[in-house]
Amino acid sequence: DTHGLHLDNERSMWPYRDWVVRAFNDNLPFDQFTIWQLAGDLLPNATREQQIASGFNRCNVTTSEGGSINEEFVFRYAVDRTETTLAVWMGLTAGCAVCHDHKFDPITSKDFYSLYAFFNSAADPAMDGNRIDTPPILKLTTPAQQKQLDELAKQSGAVNKEIKTALKKFDYVDPATLNPPPPKVHRETVWVDDNLPPNAKPGGNGTVFDFVVEAGDVPPLNGKRCFRRKANDEVGQDFFTGAEPFEITAGMKLFAHVFLDPKDTPKAIMLQFHTKDDWNNRANWGDEKAIPFGEKAARTKTQIGALPKTGEWVRLEINPATIGLKAGTKVDGMAFTQFGGMVHWDKAGWVFEANPATDALYSQSVWEKTNQAKVNKDYPKEIADILRSVKPEERKPEQNQKLHDYYLEFVSRAPDDFLAPLRKQRDALKTKQEEVEKGVPFTFVMADLKEPREAFVMTRGQYDKPGDKVTRRTPGWLPAMKPKGESATRLDLAKWVVDPSQPLTARVTVNRFWQQLFGIGLVKTANDFGSQGDPPSHPELLDWLATTFIEQGWDVKKFMKQLVMSATYRQDSKVTPKHLAVDPENRLLARGPRFRLDAEVVRDSALFTSGLLVSKIGGKPVKPYQPENIWEPVAYSGSNTRFYKQDSGDALYRRSLYTFIKRTAPAPGMTTFDAPSREQFCVRRERSNTPLQALLLMNDVQYFEAARALAQRMLTESNARSEDRIRFAFRVVVGRAPTKSELAVLGDTLKHQLARFEKESEAAMKAISFGESKPKPELKPAELAAYTMVANVILNLDEAVTKN
Repeated sequence: DTHGLHLDNERSMWPYRDWVVRAFNDNLPFDQFTIWQLAGDLLPNATREQQIASGFNRCNVTTSEGGSINEEFVFRYAVDRTETTLAVWMGLTAGCAVCHDHKFDPITSKDFYSLYAFFNSAADPAMDGNRIDTPPILKLTTPAQQKQLDELAKQSGAVNKEIKTALKKFDYVDPATLNPPPPKVHRETVWVDDNLPPNAKPGGNGTVFDFVVEAGDVPPLNGKRCFRRKANDEVGQDFFTGAEPFEITAGMKLFAHVFLDPKDTPKAIMLQFHTKDDWNNRANWGDEKAIPFGEKAARTKTQIGALPKTGEWVRLEINPATIGLKAGTKVDGMAFTQFGGMVHWDKAGWVFEANPATDALYSQSVWEKTNQAKVNKDYPKEIADILRSVKPEERKPEQNQKLHDYYLEFVSRAPDDFLAPLRKQRDALKTKQEEVEKGVPFTFVMADLKEPREAFVMTRGQYDKPGDKVTRRTPGWLPAMKPKGESATRLDLAKWVVDPSQPLTARVTVNRFWQQLFGIGLVKTANDFGSQGDPPSHPELLDWLATTFIEQGWDVKKFMKQLVMSATYRQDSKVTPKHLAVDPENRLLARGPRFRLDAEVVRDSALFTSGLLVSKIGGKPVKPYQPENIWEPVAYSGSNTRFYKQDSGDALYRRSLYTFIKRTAPAPGMTTFDAPSREQFCVRRERSNTPLQALLLMNDVQYFEAARALAQRMLTESNARSEDRIRFAFRVVVGRAPTKSELAVLGDTLKHQLARFEKESEAAMKAISFGESKPKPELKPAELAAYTMVANVILNLDEAVTKN
């Protein structure tokens, strides 16, 4: 869910994960599952699902760190995708051939870079821009959203047509050419006066806006009312929803008027402006330490000066750039803040003043001169290219006309008198369109450049040391791919990977399915089918499974059913001393599989048995419980994943598959049980057994809350006898009834804990308070706490986290 390097910002890959889940649930044949992921974007008339599937090759880590070299990361991404494809589908340790011919397997550097050539022309940029939507992406609009966008586009088209028609009648004269020059333009807009702006919803940490009529010693400066606030410490009153936003432009100044009571003067006052999702543009007067918002000497808290004069109305005026508001920024809210004292506020808004003869917003010649020979991403490419690359004296008439038309329609304020209402209408439609598009999910997909990059053997794996040129081809020691040569595409490679004549893919895949069920593959080194990997324990069985899988149409569900219904899988997993001495890893398959569950399954099992699991499928990733200060130490200040903000409600109890993965700081509850960080592919997880795992299961809030929820089930879903309640929980968690000795130990634990909690009511309440879910109020706290401790023991049994 993050880029993986440097800022490690969030990115939108979750629709790809949802596609993987759907693909398995719908039993998409594995050969199609493969082709769609490696080259879904290249399939003829590719469907939305096929394009989403191509996001597999966008899962690699990316960067936008200053100082990174573009060519190096183009190279590294292609290497990563090549290594991943060969390891995941073919069990090859091909990464060795990045620098030199493989020392043990028949993979030369030329073989590797010939395969690398298939991925070397990917269209995604080397620098990801730290964006959530690094292109190429696919927007996933619903029919309703698309209908709404089409209607808005239709309305926008009609307004744009009106604007163009109106401009044809406008007789523009460049004010820079007039002698004498025209007078200065002065326009003032009042945003807050007798009331808030239309539709604005008040907020703040005190009472609602107290607009008072002319009364007492402080008559309003303007209109009939003003806003008054009395405070003992820091208080603020704001609005940032409902009001129509305004845009910061060149030549604009922000203002508000304030009256400070000379007998009850505040320590400080502050104006705050809301943009997008934050209040990070603030101007402070007076004691800069008094109001605890923002950072000193930064745009989040710009010190303007001392407190204004008391006992009279004073105009506060701010240059937007001083507090970090750039031209083009939209402001949708404002806050009036003070520390102590009595303060009256009135007439707030913005003023615009310009000299038409020297201002680019009125003079086209000034605008052209300002932007000549410069790179400007704010303008359409055609306009930007003319300004940057064509000298004024060398422009063609049609280029001058395009500049003139664009300037009048989108830049100039000269036609404001009659164009302002239409522009306002156009901007409102654009805002609505942006709001709809903001709700449209999107996902990373693959695409190739129109002109493919050349590929070379990189000497000793150095991105800047190209050697012999290579073309797209597969290793000669494997069955040939059709077609051959430079015309071959990723789609041809994907089809070759699952060609029945290609001996590795089916074997590697069925071995991984076997590993999933038995804990260890027929080939133990699932990541290495080469000469340095372990030979298969049952080579004929591996061959038979691979050919059967292909003959059955790569049907995953049928194949998995075949494995779980086999006599081999259905054996008892009990280990005898003889078995342990002869075959400790069960490579000879004399008993059923027994191994610790994967990290995600450990957590999901606890949630499921407790009744807390939310079984909803799909959607954005969630942030469940996590220890504090895991993300912060590894995050840059500019990262949008700097702080971990825990979710609430159902999000806390979703399957672990949906947990948000920050690659530079993966969830400790997962890594403790050997879940990978997702920084690179992983085809075989290690399985450790550490004290930290037991501590986590005993004390982590997610598991202790699950124990309480299981205890609640014991008290409400079983009969009143304590032995039956313990049997119920035991069977729910481990799938069998407890032995007499186990029942006796748990019974004694219950008695001990119950006696303790009946004496210590405060400890009982604390024991049942962990987690966001709440216990049923009718249950006795001492009894529920005692059963919680018993459930905690059961959930911590070796059998509870082990596949038997």
